[in-house]
Amino acid sequence: MDDDLQMLGTLLAKPYPSQDVVDRSRHQLQNAMRGPVRKRRTGWLATGLGLTAAAAAAAVVVASGTTAPTATPNSPPAAVQPSAGQILLAAATTAERTPEGSGTYWHVKTVFADSKDSTPNQWESWTRRDGQAWGRGEKSHGKVLKLFPPSPFRLGGPEVSFEQLQKLPTKPDALKAWIADALKHSDIRTSAGRPDATMQKQFVFNGLISLVSQLPAPPKVRAAAFRAIASYPNVKSLGKVKGGQGLLISLREGIQARLVIDPATSRVRDTNFFVEASGATVWLTGTGSATVVAEWTNHLPT
Repeated sequence: MDDDLQMLGTLLAKPYPSQDVVDRSRHQLQNAMRGPVRKRRTGWLATGLGLTAAAAAAAVVVASGTTAPTATPNSPPAAVQPSAGQILLAAATTAERTPEGSGTYWHVKTVFADSKDSTPNQWESWTRRDGQAWGRGEKSHGKVLKLFPPSPFRLGGPEVSFEQLQKLPTKPDALKAWIADALKHSDIRTSAGRPDATMQKQFVFNGLISLVSQLPAPPKVRAAAFRAIASYPNVKSLGKVKGGQGLLISLREGIQARLVIDPATSRVRDTNFFVEASGATVWLTGTGSATVVAEWTNHLPT
């Protein structure tokens, strides 16, 4: 299995297509997705300080519809594109072997835009292991403010402590079951009341994505989350895109999650949805895109 994943890593590390191919693919994608851009937000709370505007980053390309060139008699065989499952399993192996970081504060920086032409927004948080958090957003006018009450970590919806994150199951099925049970025993409410069976499955998926992108989860837990995502039936590879490998995951009511994963680092480079510290889920439709960077730091900005 390790040899197969090493071969896959070599395949994924090959150079990206030419800029001309990328530009043409982007144009094809935009034509296919043309329509009004909307932002859908679900959840039960709004972030304490709000999301800032006028961030300096731009949205990242999240998909590519590259057409394979016509083969010629003497041309080398075309490279085999790895499946979505292979991409996620490769990321899981990388995550499992990545040393766990350390620091005083878990820093999460989220930058998103409703479309590729709109002004990006930004939100940052710094959370200690005891749950005390600081945030910086539009309403704080660029200042870092202490949040009251302390903001717990959110596993897609249910509140969890740092200690609970460290003890999560390291097997995919057991991890999904743990999140589902935590949701069942939580007091989470949506605008329609208690989550029904369909919404509960959505929250479990949200939790898995949070584990691989936003939460200070141990390496083996992140690996289990990647493997759990790989077990979903409607996961499709979009091929190489800027930042890594594009994935499309079909969820409830036609909702599709777009992810860009770098298997070499096991990091989610781009997504069309994320879960705020408050537990609210932000979905970006059309060409909307978000980047989430999470890491330990010993410094709290003043």
